[in-house]
Amino acid sequence: MLERLAIQEITNNKKQMKKLMSFCKTNSRAFLTATGIAMLASSVCLGDARAQSFTNSGSVLIAQNLGGIVRKIPLEEVALPAMSSAKTATNAAFNQARIELKSDGSLIYILRGKNQQGFEVEVQVTSSGTIIQVDEQIEASGVPEIAVRAFKRWAPNDQLISTWRSTRLGEFYYQFVIRDFWLEIAADGNKVMIYRKKSIFSKNEAEGRRQEAGGRRVLRLNFLNA
Repeated sequence: MLERLAIQEITNNKKQMKKLMSFCKTNSRAFLTATGIAMLASSVCLGDARAQSFTNSGSVLIAQNLGGIVRKIPLEEVALPAMSSAKTATNAAFNQARIELKSDGSLIYILRGKNQQGFEVEVQVTSSGTIIQVDEQIEASGVPEIAVRAFKRWAPNDQLISTWRSTRLGEFYYQFVIRDFWLEIAADGNKVMIYRKKSIFSKNEAEGRRQEAGGRRVLRLNFLNA
């Protein structure tokens, strides 16, 4: 099962490379060189979230972040401490769950549902109930102006599908979902990450938002001093 997932992941990464190249060329003025793309393509593998990175003139960091094996599971299979902590932290009703197996054998539950305001919520939590990350859908008006400006700089002509606030270890990030990608921007606007969208939930899932979390098996670009 794990071998099949690994083969499928590598195939999917190759198929998505053309989309990523096109997006970056259009929205960031061809800042990725042919050498950088080749190095990214050759580094595809399945493993822990270890980024291979290199800098360009000290201002651009390109990294590929690959995580563990992820699969969808019934809510009944979620450890009780994990479910209890997630509900307490968000006051949400969860209707979908995934589990991620890290390379070190540890497990992370990724729970998705809606809060009392009707907004989507996604929580990463360990089997013992430790909250790692909380992503909450928010109104665009709730995003700091500095993060909005950074988003418009990298995707000036793309239609915004939804906006999210991500909380992890006391830090805030804001996520902007567009058609084929989603951008994650630090609250101060000085760090931008671009991810390709990929979902193992329903294909008809509302807003087609990215479903990677924690040690993600996704291609990631980090732009420092954006």
